[in-house]
Amino acid sequence: MKKNLFLLIAILSFATVFSQKIATVNSNEVVFSMPETKTLQGKLEEKQKELSKQLEVMYKDFQTKADALKGMDTKTMNAIQEAKMKELQDLQKRIESFEQAAQKEVQKMEQDLSAPIIEKAKKTIEEIANERGYSHVFDVSNGSLIVYPKGDDITDFVKSKVATSAATSAPVAPATKKK
Repeated sequence: MKKNLFLLIAILSFATVFSQKIATVNSNEVVFSMPETKTLQGKLEEKQKELSKQLEVMYKDFQTKADALKGMDTKTMNAIQEAKMKELQDLQKRIESFEQAAQKEVQKMEQDLSAPIIEKAKKTIEEIANERGYSHVFDVSNGSLIVYPKGDDITDFVKSKVATSAATSAPVAPATKKK
């Protein structure tokens, strides 16, 4: 009796494993196809341009001061030259510090703005998997999964649903008041 019960449990477990549907998705492709990602890229480019302009002003100031130092008369007192040299070194340190801070700021902005996009893609993938009855969905975009069971690729379904939900939930621009 125990052997029959064990055999029945083994058969049911085996049948359950093989009755599960498996699919693959390329989450990077989904995320990059989302309109929110294009908006994010636009915001990042705008921020980078803003920071580049500020950095350019700092570079011009540095070059002006370097040229002034080079053009100093040899009769100028050493104390003045040393002060100008110190000022130039301080400005160079500020430029380097600004470059590092700007890079960190852009990276943080990208992380903050991309988190809800990634979450939306993940939620949509889960919805598609539930709608289509998939028990396992493997993400093939990260490269860590070299061998995986062949299954249906639902990337196009997810991209389609994301595009449809973006079109139906697009914010309406507020009406402007006439004065």
